[in-house]
Amino acid sequence: MNSIDQKLKDLISLIEKLRAPNGCDWDRKQTSETLIPYLLEESHEVVEAILDNKPSLLKEELGDLLLNIVFQAVLANEKKEFTMGEVIDDINKKIVNRHPHIFSNDSTENYSSKKNWELNKKKQKKRDSILDGVPNSLSPLIVSHRLQDKSAAVGFEWSNIEQAIKKIDEELKELKLGIKNQDRNNIEEEIGDLLTTIVNLSRFLNISSELALKKANKKFYNRFTALEKLILLDKKIINDLSLDELMKYWKKVKYEER
Repeated sequence: MNSIDQKLKDLISLIEKLRAPNGCDWDRKQTSETLIPYLLEESHEVVEAILDNKPSLLKEELGDLLLNIVFQAVLANEKKEFTMGEVIDDINKKIVNRHPHIFSNDSTENYSSKKNWELNKKKQKKRDSILDGVPNSLSPLIVSHRLQDKSAAVGFEWSNIEQAIKKIDEELKELKLGIKNQDRNNIEEEIGDLLTTIVNLSRFLNISSELALKKANKKFYNRFTALEKLILLDKKIINDLSLDELMKYWKKVKYEER
């Protein structure tokens, strides 16, 4: 047994001990459902560590995420559903089955293409549509990106980036018309369509719209809090200032970033 195998077994044993009759009260009370918020939180913290480019923090957050994954497997094993070993076996098999061009001598088809990857998943999982399999619990931006990824895999996609940009212009015009007509339902629909086309453009540029928005949110937060500090230094009250005055502080913050 190599060291990684032993360390994984040690982690499983630790969780089993916490779940034992004389273990930790909190851990003993947990179920697969009650642990969902922690699983989601740790996943997001892993993403934050990656975006912040903090390797030591990433190592820690990956450990926390692994703890949640193993905890779920221990709970399943208690119910005689499956073991952590079976989880690992299944993912190993899945990787091999979806890459026959790498792990077998079958070279009759380009299995590495996105099209065949998606079609293979549809067939293996007995799905009704190639679009199935994207969790609705994900951010709508990620869902939009993945749905368009899947449809693009079978050819439902603009042939070039200029067409994707043109579609954004079209959707923006339709949104402006909806605003002019003061049709709230139409406005909401057109905003959704515009967001979808922006997500599509991000795909053409190999950019995650989710991460782009996360970074934009963080930038806005940092700039606005810096603006608040400048106003306090000037002994002023933020809600007493006009928009023009606030924009002067905003421009100052942006200038000081250079």
